[in-house]
Amino acid sequence: MEITTKDVAGITFVSLMGDIKSTTSGEVMDALVGLVKGGSDKLLINLEGVDFISSAGLRSILVAAKLLKNSDGQMKICGANESVRKVLETSGFTSLVALYNDESEALAAFT
Repeated sequence: MEITTKDVAGITFVSLMGDIKSTTSGEVMDALVGLVKGGSDKLLINLEGVDFISSAGLRSILVAAKLLKNSDGQMKICGANESVRKVLETSGFTSLVALYNDESEALAAFT
């Protein structure tokens, strides 16, 4: 799992590369929760490099999303391929976090 971050104009961009499954979900959760606890209140998660996400992977993102929601922060997800998007939608994840096709579309949705 490769996780890269950059801050631009108050928004933390997080790019994930690799499968998010039981063996990598802890790393993802630690990174995302660390960003939120470190003061990032707007996360844009780019899943272009993710081909697979398991229930453990969903949970790792969900924990950070709930932390953000509780502190009036925002999370947007973009770049999910068809299979990852289907998992996110089927699991009901999209009722908490909106999905966007690309970074520019997700950026425009931040308030």
